[in-house]
Amino acid sequence: MVEQIAPVFLFVLLGYAFKRIKHDISESLTEFVIYFSLPALALSKIRKLEFSEEILQIIAIAYIAMGLASVLAYVAGRFMGLNKKDLATLVIVSVFGNTAFVGFSYIESLYSLDHVVYALVYDQMASFIALLTFGVLIIAWGGGQERGVKEVAKQMLFSPPLLAIGAAIYFQGTVFPSYIEAMLDKFQATLIPLVTTIVGMKLDFRAMPLYFKENMVALSIKMVITPLLMLLYFWFFVDFNSEAMQVTFLEIAMPPMTMAVVLAIRGGLNKDMAINALALGILFSFLSIGLWHKLIL
Repeated sequence: MVEQIAPVFLFVLLGYAFKRIKHDISESLTEFVIYFSLPALALSKIRKLEFSEEILQIIAIAYIAMGLASVLAYVAGRFMGLNKKDLATLVIVSVFGNTAFVGFSYIESLYSLDHVVYALVYDQMASFIALLTFGVLIIAWGGGQERGVKEVAKQMLFSPPLLAIGAAIYFQGTVFPSYIEAMLDKFQATLIPLVTTIVGMKLDFRAMPLYFKENMVALSIKMVITPLLMLLYFWFFVDFNSEAMQVTFLEIAMPPMTMAVVLAIRGGLNKDMAINALALGILFSFLSIGLWHKLIL
């Protein structure tokens, strides 16, 4: 298990060290991932993916998990007496998981690059769409900056990964020329090293003590309580021998989503709480994801 998780940890450490020694280039790397790596993965893997009952089940499970987390976060926030802005922030970081950057890294390390396609389905067809709809509404409600959030959401809706998924579905079953297949393979091979390095560059240890109590509640909901409750659902209704379902469960347990935090900040929510939830969640995931993976095997 340590050997499997070690590459994720080392790439995160590399990203953090580069930011401290040189400078933060995560925005540029993110652009490359969004415009080249992710679309290549979508065109290569989803084009060959059969939309079976299992794929639809992944999407359904994702929405069930996010719905459960949203209820838990709202109740916890009301019980804690949080103001509207902090309550909306708590909901956002508790509901939307880092099913792409962090998720892809763990799935590739624990399974293989081929299994990342299940994480891509979870991320783009569930988490991403939910963020563009429910997430945008919550951020607009909590931050009072509906127009700015909607503009960012429109940009995300027409993002290259989502367009690539549409193209992959359209060309499903089509065999591309060998040189195009080779090019797609080269681009998708850059995905995991880059996204894991980006995660390291997002870490900020100095600000972590701020809103520590609120973030412990959010991370407990996101990475412990929701997966634990969903584990009961899996035992009764899901075949855990399926690696696709194992990947789906691990996606449920991922730390808070980077893009959700970015949208929350742009929408006027609690910046410190959101950033700290992102950083603490990444650190906690080095322990929690390994434990969840061992439990479901």
